[in-house]
Amino acid sequence: MNWRLLQQVGMRLGANLLTLALISAVTFLLMNVKAPEDIARSVLGREVSAPQIAEFVARHELDRPVLARYAGWMADFVRGDFGKSIVTGRPVSADVVTRLGRSLLLAALGSLVGVTAGIAIGVFLARRIGSKTDFRLVTGLLVLASMPEFLIGIALYLVFVVWLGWFPTQAGMAFSFGDVWARAVTFVLPAATIALLLMPHIARVARAATMEAFASDYVDAARLRGLSERQVNWDHAFRNAALPLVSVIGINLVYAVSGVVVVDYLFGFPGLGALLVASIGSGDLFTTQAIVMLFALVIVAINVVVDLVMLWLNPRLRLAGR
Repeated sequence: MNWRLLQQVGMRLGANLLTLALISAVTFLLMNVKAPEDIARSVLGREVSAPQIAEFVARHELDRPVLARYAGWMADFVRGDFGKSIVTGRPVSADVVTRLGRSLLLAALGSLVGVTAGIAIGVFLARRIGSKTDFRLVTGLLVLASMPEFLIGIALYLVFVVWLGWFPTQAGMAFSFGDVWARAVTFVLPAATIALLLMPHIARVARAATMEAFASDYVDAARLRGLSERQVNWDHAFRNAALPLVSVIGINLVYAVSGVVVVDYLFGFPGLGALLVASIGSGDLFTTQAIVMLFALVIVAINVVVDLVMLWLNPRLRLAGR
């Protein structure tokens, strides 16, 4: 048994669990830094009476010590109980779980397009190093990489919604009252924003890694054996360039999940990001805490998968102990 590999896996899992614990503690403290009476006023309004404040605080157990409330909230969260919204009174899971699925689907679609296009462009440019095409495309990728997600989203919204009128102005309304096709259309612009956000970084790393692979001896040997250019490019050069790509793809997947918050809000997409912004604005403690923790769980899960793939691809760890 490869004990060295198991040790590395255990260390990665332990570090990610510690990260989750720290995120939960920081999130809870930030959301509960105000006095219980101030939390009540932020939800009920400034004109609320003292008896109403006292009833609100007692009903939501805000008068308990902070550590006791944190321990109770974490115990419930681990069991899958996200509590009830202090604004609507509805179970938080009823609003969060459905929106989480939409946001994950949106991030997955955008990541799939962005990663695929980035790899294809990177391999394309690696075959044309120093050419005018390489210079123009690399310059364009650098400009695109310097743009934040909200600027990319605004540009797409301005062109395809305002000027061309190809997409609905409010994705949430189309999603709620439209048919299956109308719902599918609402994914296009948000997913395109995420794809354009990821593509430049993937393309630049793919270009550099593939260029290095093309200059290697095993690629020259493959050509001397009479293999086709397609086999040389994909079966030899790109396969050996995959290790640095896995790392940057993992980082960009995390970037895509975090970027969903801005993209959801910008396009009015009924995902978890838009709900997070609304819950923060209304002072909804339990909904905000649940959303932040769910985002953290998804990001940590991505990190764990990337770490495991990187460990598996590392020949020194994979072959150790054999």
